[in-house]
Amino acid sequence: MKANIKLDLKSLTPTRLLALLRHVATSLDGNPAFPAPPVSPATLIAMADVFTVAILDATAGSRQSKLVRNDRDAEVRAALRHVADYVRMMAQGDESILHSSGFQLAKVPGAPQPIGTPWMRPAVMTGRDGEVQLSWSGVVNRRTYQVYMTKELPSLPDPQWTLVGITGKITHMVTGLEPYKPYWFCVSAVGALGEGIKSKAIIGRAA
Repeated sequence: MKANIKLDLKSLTPTRLLALLRHVATSLDGNPAFPAPPVSPATLIAMADVFTVAILDATAGSRQSKLVRNDRDAEVRAALRHVADYVRMMAQGDESILHSSGFQLAKVPGAPQPIGTPWMRPAVMTGRDGEVQLSWSGVVNRRTYQVYMTKELPSLPDPQWTLVGITGKITHMVTGLEPYKPYWFCVSAVGALGEGIKSKAIIGRAA
């Protein structure tokens, strides 16, 4: 997977934004990987000097000085976004080149891991006709759970499981069952790599 820049400018205070601006300007100055940035390092440094004054003036300053600082802040953010687009284009996902630009690198997500197996809790007879309440332990990184039912003994070879529910919760109500007739239930988790192993089966009866 290609590397990329983490450009989370909205979370930066003016002081941290200023630090990033100076770091990028210094990193790009004379950098052969970026021969013609859309905003030159000299211009970025000049912007940093002006921004520094605006930040200092706005500290316990007038409302007008704060408005000026905000204007300089917006200009710096726009310039950094413009430069970041150029850096991405020139680096083409090369981590070492991106790192040399002065921008922070985005974390590369790890490979998807196999999904775990839920653990079924005892089924609950709700007291309403034909209903059984199922619940199970949660699984990390799951997208959904799939609930299965069979009328056959799970110990038999190749029991026929029927999908009776898909949910993002760790509970599910099964309805339309015959009163007091035994049914067996299990559940599986579905993640980035697909469906995991079915849980051990539990028995349930409806009223």
